[in-house]
Amino acid sequence: RCFRTAGQIYYGDVVEADDGGCTRHGLGIQVVTAATVSGENVIWGRYKGAWKNDKMTGTGSYRWSDGSNYEGGFLDGRPHGNGKLTWPEGSSYDGAWANGEMNGQGSFYSAYDDLQCMACLSGIASECMMAVGSMLPDAANRAVLRAFKLALYRHQLLAGGPPTDEDMKLSIEFCNPDDVCEKATAALRTPPFRVPLILADSSVAAFGGVHSSAAPLWCLEAGEYGCSPSTTVHLTHVATEKRRKRDYPQLFRHAIREALLTYRPFCLVFGDDGEELGNPQGGEPMPAAFSLDEFFEPTSLPVDIFDLQHLHNSGAAEKFLPAEKRGMRSSVLSGSIRGGDEAGAETGDSEAPPPADAAMVSLQRLPCGLEEEDVRARVVRRFAEHVPL
Repeated sequence: RCFRTAGQIYYGDVVEADDGGCTRHGLGIQVVTAATVSGENVIWGRYKGAWKNDKMTGTGSYRWSDGSNYEGGFLDGRPHGNGKLTWPEGSSYDGAWANGEMNGQGSFYSAYDDLQCMACLSGIASECMMAVGSMLPDAANRAVLRAFKLALYRHQLLAGGPPTDEDMKLSIEFCNPDDVCEKATAALRTPPFRVPLILADSSVAAFGGVHSSAAPLWCLEAGEYGCSPSTTVHLTHVATEKRRKRDYPQLFRHAIREALLTYRPFCLVFGDDGEELGNPQGGEPMPAAFSLDEFFEPTSLPVDIFDLQHLHNSGAAEKFLPAEKRGMRSSVLSGSIRGGDEAGAETGDSEAPPPADAAMVSLQRLPCGLEEEDVRARVVRRFAEHVPL
């Protein structure tokens, strides 16, 4: 039989009652549809498999509109028994389920960092919620996924003891101006895939580059795919616009969009507040108005700008693109701030440059000759309350 009820289309085996009603029972396919605000019908989910007494029970597969897919056992419309849940970016859980939760032995694979773990879980939500007999994806599923991944990391750390002081140190790299792009690329590519914070000391030319920008910003402007004024946001300007009750979020949106469209790095710039250069206790905290917590917002400056693999692989970056450009970008983050014409080098395809990168820049220059510990202390004092360190 084939019938439609409240947006659900079913085709498959049924048991007919004496009053003419039908109960889904046996094998069947059900498509869950929804309507957009413009009235367009879209497919929200699709189930193919076994039914028992009008509920998904037995072996089957369910695919969501975002590309997530579950294959395995079901009981009363929930994952139960053994099954595999795969998220859009390729991460997956394959193992035991109980009443819609990961429960028992299983393996988890993270496509973000190629991590594979075996674990014995108890009551981890499947990132789905049940409604009217169908499974709907939770809007915060990727946040839960990453929390789950961090939980696995936490168990591993506890098994080997707490992290050492050396593990907790803020890593620092020294380089010449010509090597800034290469060092920034290395930070983005190497686990844990940090977004770099770039500073210059007084030996670097105060201004330079194609846009005569202040150091060290001009170091990132080198090459065909260096940053540009249209991909750069100065926090001083944004804080001023916010104080004046103007549309400051559009400054972030426009810069991120331009970075994505031109394959240039998106740069957040912290200004120089005039602190005396030789002050041995330099690095005083910046004004609270410059804290990124004041500006984080999913549609203008998402927190995931500091988790670029997730930003791109989850499709969140697509929201910043014009409608006609969405879906055209590579889903793999290369993590390369390009100082030359190297676009596409990672994929071997010069016509498909990788997604844009990100960097933070501080215009307050450091005294020459500081040791690593001195630099670390100044950075922590100045930025600990303003950026994720």
